Amino acid sequence: MQLVSATSPDLISTNQSFASKDEVINFLIKKLYEAGKLYSEKDFYQAVMERESLSPTGFEGGLAIPHGKSAAVKEAAFAVATLKKPIINWESIDPNNEVTLVVLLAIPENESGSTHLSLLSELVKRLSNEEYKNRLLKSKTNYELFYHLDHQFQEENAEAANKMNKTILAVTACPAGIAHTYMAAEALVNAGKELGVDIFVEKQGANGIEDRHTTQLLRKADAVIFATDVAVKNEERYSHLPKVKTSVAAPLKNAKAIITQALEKSENVEKKEYAGSVNSSHGTEENEKKSFKTEIKDSILTGISYIIPVIVAGGMTLAAAVLISQAFGLQEVYDTEGSWLWLLRQLGGTLLGTLMVPILAAYMAYSIADKPALGPGFAAGVAANLIGSGFLGGMLNT
Repeated sequence: MQLVSATSPDLISTNQSFASKDEVINFLIKKLYEAGKLYSEKDFYQAVMERESLSPTGFEGGLAIPHGKSAAVKEAAFAVATLKKPIINWESIDPNNEVTLVVLLAIPENESGSTHLSLLSELVKRLSNEEYKNRLLKSKTNYELFYHLDHQFQEENAEAANKMNKTILAVTACPAGIAHTYMAAEALVNAGKELGVDIFVEKQGANGIEDRHTTQLLRKADAVIFATDVAVKNEERYSHLPKVKTSVAAPLKNAKAIITQALEKSENVEKKEYAGSVNSSHGTEENEKKSFKTEIKDSILTGISYIIPVIVAGGMTLAAAVLISQAFGLQEVYDTEGSWLWLLRQLGGTLLGTLMVPILAAYMAYSIADKPALGPGFAAGVAANLIGSGFLGGMLNT
């Protein structure tokens, strides 16, 4: 991906002085507006601040990547600023991070699942390389920094003479499934190269599962690292391997220590025989497709497994409302609109009558196409409710 296609020298400022994070963000937003990338500075600023309130956009090594998705953005772009004096109070995953390089991403709302992810992941991947990042920081002019964005840098040869004959798998995942997922993956790969260890990272992010571990890798691996803040999908695939579990931010601070811990585990904990799993077909070298019949069956069973808790909760709530009304002679309260017992009855009815079909459709879609399919799946279920087609309509819409 060519980063220069999403920016220009006019959007790059070097050796700037700012007193606060807010001042930097406002400065870069103004640059984007003057370059014709925004409809409204105010609306985009609000979108950026909303994102800032969710989780830190500062990382480590002086880097911060604030970003906003908004209808106020005309086209995807990013602005860059390097700072003379670090900003020390930028909320970061590394508490000691002093921000000297800021990249502000502006993404149109309708491109949040495509351009946003590809641009952010590419920036994260490149900026995880210290040599690349330092080249940007040392740029004296905007044109020099613009040139270095896509200038090919030489990677250090990691195939050292003392290369270990070890293979470590890793899974990275964060709640948003974007920046930290990719940065942690890149940090582990880079640290693995320096240590002479083969690291293969599966990223479980907003685009679903990327670089899924194959059956061959699962058999060959000596240990696995889970650098995640959310549940690992298909975790049973790794049941035979020694495990190291940590947060998604940990590799950004000390990836070498985590890999070393995994190597120690591989020496001290016996690796079991890999027996495969119900999901191992996803990882075969041939990437074989499920048959249409199997795909439909699996998706329906997945959807049903997710609506069972809703059915139980709805049924219990409705039954409790009926039991209370009959046991204490509160039938009139039960039938009176707006009463507490009527509301309890409505809650049970809503769980059973309104939520079940959208949840069924959403998780059928999730089974077929992973996380990106959840939104369309829910929409299909809601549409089925609107036209009164019930479960069958939800399944067919999916």
